[in-house]
Amino acid sequence: MHGADLFADAPERPAVHGPVDRTVVRPVAALCVAPNSGYKSMPGVDCYDMARDVRTFAGGMPVVAHPPCRTWSAYTAHQAKAPPGEKELGLLCAEWLRREGGVLEHPAHSRLFEAARLPMPGQRLGDLYTMLVWQAWWGYPMRKATWLCFSRVDVAELELPYREHDSRSGEGDRRRQQVMSKHQRAATCQALAEWLVDSARKAACTDLNACV
Repeated sequence: MHGADLFADAPERPAVHGPVDRTVVRPVAALCVAPNSGYKSMPGVDCYDMARDVRTFAGGMPVVAHPPCRTWSAYTAHQAKAPPGEKELGLLCAEWLRREGGVLEHPAHSRLFEAARLPMPGQRLGDLYTMLVWQAWWGYPMRKATWLCFSRVDVAELELPYREHDSRSGEGDRRRQQVMSKHQRAATCQALAEWLVDSARKAACTDLNACV
């Protein structure tokens, strides 16, 4: 079943553009995060890790989605040893992105984008827009090219913390990758996580009462 089928009977909710009370933190759901994720320390962020299970998410707030990437990798998917149902979480996260607004993060060249009919970097498709970023801009020790797909977010309002990164400086990115643990390579650095949550909160609301 394609992820879109899960919402086949759900009514469409038009986006609501209006004044938003910024004195209250707008809740955001962080989907498919690690058990020790930094998202869990952020106010107003409702986290779904493996134990809580993203399939129990009921919507009602914009999302920051980090679906598992190993089965969607353009380079190593053939080596992935994922549990049953893990790959489908990517399609589910893409549908929640469309429905609730926010941002989905995946490695550059992820095959999820074609499978879920998400736009390629620099392209717009309805409310969706994808851009290529380097996680090094937020302090990650390697360049780490990443695709971010935004839904109902005015990307012109986003401030990107661009910084130069020489992948050959010092030991070089290749050596840095070799000495990092699996968790370190996969983790989202805190500065980027906070930026993604702030970006998701800028999504146009589908329900004015939810825009707090």
